[in-house]
Amino acid sequence: MTSKRSVKATSTFEREMMSDTFKAAFEKEEAALEVSEFLARQMVEQEMSVRKLAALADVSPTVIQGIKSGTRKNIGYATLKALMAALGCEITFRKVRKVRV
Repeated sequence: MTSKRSVKATSTFEREMMSDTFKAAFEKEEAALEVSEFLARQMVEQEMSVRKLAALADVSPTVIQGIKSGTRKNIGYATLKALMAALGCEITFRKVRKVRV
C-alpha cells in the first residue's frame, strides 16, 4: 500500500514572502498604502480638500496629493503627525510582540 503525503499547496505570494527581501519591500508598500487609505478616508469623511488640509497642517498640497496617490512613500514623522493633527487624529505606538536582538 502506498501512502499519500498531505502536501499543502502554497501560493506564489506565500513563496515570495519567504524571501526576506521581498517581505521587506512588501511590508514597506503595505505601510504606505495604509497611510494613503487612512488619509483619503479621513479627508472624505471630513469633507476636506487637499488645499484646506495643506493649509491646516502647513504641508505642501503636492505632498498630500503624493501620499493619497501612493507616489510618495517615505513620509516623515513630523509631516504625518501634522496631517493627523489637522484631521483630528493622533498617532499611537504600541508594542505587539517581543523583539529578538
